[in-house]
Amino acid sequence: MRRIAVLGCTLLLVAGCGGGGGSGVKETMTTGPAEPAGETTLSTTGEFRDVPIDSAGDALTAEFFRWGVWGGVLRDDYVTCQAVGCPPAGETIFWAHLTSETDGTVTATVDGTRSGTAPMSGSAVWSGDVHAYGTEEVLTFGGTSFMTHAPVEADARLEVDFMTVTVDVDFTNLDNNQPDLSWSGLAITNGEFGDETVGVEGSFYGADHEGAAGTFARDGLTGVFGALRSSE
Repeated sequence: MRRIAVLGCTLLLVAGCGGGGGSGVKETMTTGPAEPAGETTLSTTGEFRDVPIDSAGDALTAEFFRWGVWGGVLRDDYVTCQAVGCPPAGETIFWAHLTSETDGTVTATVDGTRSGTAPMSGSAVWSGDVHAYGTEEVLTFGGTSFMTHAPVEADARLEVDFMTVTVDVDFTNLDNNQPDLSWSGLAITNGEFGDETVGVEGSFYGADHEGAAGTFARDGLTGVFGALRSSE
């Protein structure tokens, strides 16, 4: 399990399971027809809202409990838990999520069954999603200073070089005017890559390296990523 604790956050706890509501909801996992049994899927879990934090509505922050990305095999009878963002019923390859704690901190966590080895053959590309937030100190209409948190999403792409046993990690199409992020030539050791010094930590997940997921903290962003092996 990987965790990044971030202090100084002004976040509110979203209680309850299901529902979710209001036009401010930006992302939510919804109940739908069950996916065919045995098919590996990638889904967004949880939800977040942009909510005002001062009476004049001049400053917004993110409100969420858990928000992240789930990769695994769904059962025919799977259910979803929108507000809490629990993974659907089924085989979980990985579950990467941001959690708002009651003390105002936020943790970035990845759970799952790690491969423990580096992929050495097959498709060299993993594609998926990034879920993060950025922090900014703003001065409101009343002159009060607040730390605000803006949710950020992006596309994740990982490409492995089987000869050098390294991986390139690229986050593109970030919203909120955030620049792309990339890491090149990260060594893969026992199926893991990166560390805190380079700003990203990840692992391959599943018996056949079906998934790749991890956490990152760089350029004012803290988040998680999850990807599935692609036919690219």
